[in-house]
Amino acid sequence: MGLAGVLSVFVVKRHEKPWEVVDSKAVEPVPLFDEDDDIDVIYVHETRVARTFVFDVRKDKDLENSLQFAQQQFLEEIQRKGYNTFWSEGWQLTLLRKAKRHRVEIEYIGQPACLTGKPVQSHPPPPFLAVLAELRLASAV
Repeated sequence: MGLAGVLSVFVVKRHEKPWEVVDSKAVEPVPLFDEDDDIDVIYVHETRVARTFVFDVRKDKDLENSLQFAQQQFLEEIQRKGYNTFWSEGWQLTLLRKAKRHRVEIEYIGQPACLTGKPVQSHPPPPFLAVLAELRLASAV
């Protein structure tokens, strides 16, 4: 018996169905500030940065909550690196299904910035959050 035969005894082969893409929505990165805003720019990251987050979801409200949580996690990450907001931000959300289970994959895209002037108290919700109203778990089943 060769090495492959010995290893196959210890390896359980699983024939698991892959996750099926049900739907996808995207918002291209949009600027968060304009000339009328009373802010001073200290520095802006030279490029956009993207992070991917994956969450299991059970109800429609979980989609919006997942997107907001992804934004918050990304903001916390850039704050540890010396930025305090996004200069621009966008996202792509992909709804996946396997049997009766649903999962959402979120790619959050932002261009980190450090601003002064009008303090950035609480970050606004992700841009164009209403786009998610078109996604429904019930219709995906």
